[in-house]
Amino acid sequence: MKFPSKSQLRRRLSLRRLIVSMIGLSAFFYILHYLIFRDLHHIAIFALHDIAFLPLEVILTSLIFERVLDDAHQNEHRGKVNMIESIFFNETGSDLLRYLLRCDPGSAALCRAMHIDESWDLLQFEQAQRFADEYDFSVDPAQTDFFALHYHLETRHKYFLKVIENPALMDHEGFTDLILAMYHLWEELDFRTDLYQLSDRDRQTLCALTGQIYRLLTREWLLNVCYTKRHHESRFAVAVRTNPFAFFDGKTQA
Repeated sequence: MKFPSKSQLRRRLSLRRLIVSMIGLSAFFYILHYLIFRDLHHIAIFALHDIAFLPLEVILTSLIFERVLDDAHQNEHRGKVNMIESIFFNETGSDLLRYLLRCDPGSAALCRAMHIDESWDLLQFEQAQRFADEYDFSVDPAQTDFFALHYHLETRHKYFLKVIENPALMDHEGFTDLILAMYHLWEELDFRTDLYQLSDRDRQTLCALTGQIYRLLTREWLLNVCYTKRHHESRFAVAVRTNPFAFFDGKTQA
């Protein structure tokens, strides 16, 4: 049998004292009202009125508090996810995006759409998101070094497992899908013995998986930067400076 701790006992005792104090205070004011006005009929009418409204008051108060607490919980949860995503892009996501952009023949248009700066507002982020929704995100098999891609994922696949086990990501399907897709690509690459001698079918399969990761990386990066812009202005300045899309034709812009 588990006994309550001292802190739990103190909280329960404090709650009981509060309840007894409030009841006593209410009784005191009813008695004071009677002593001043000597009108039990008046007291009974308003007491019944207050008791009748009490269930509605409890419901309204509960709904408001529940909404406030739920919003606070969601903001705290999204803040944790944002931090996890920022660490992910600093550790591996941004490097992988830069590499995939080099494998994409049409990356210059995507880079122009994602070339954020500190003046961006919500409308510009929405425009960038619409562009990303319609973009092809295909990689050229001839430009893709699957051996280098495997090495990048091989050195980090244990990190992916640790990220996916984080309970803060349970309700964030987009980022979870990204990590699972990256782990799946690592498994596909690790399964093949010679990544320099691949069949056309293997290349198509691997390019399809790589394109999916390319799309998810771009989407999550944009969402992460948009949230950072709204809630962490100082960190947004860092995101602008380290923007993986801030180059064209493989050359970093000043």
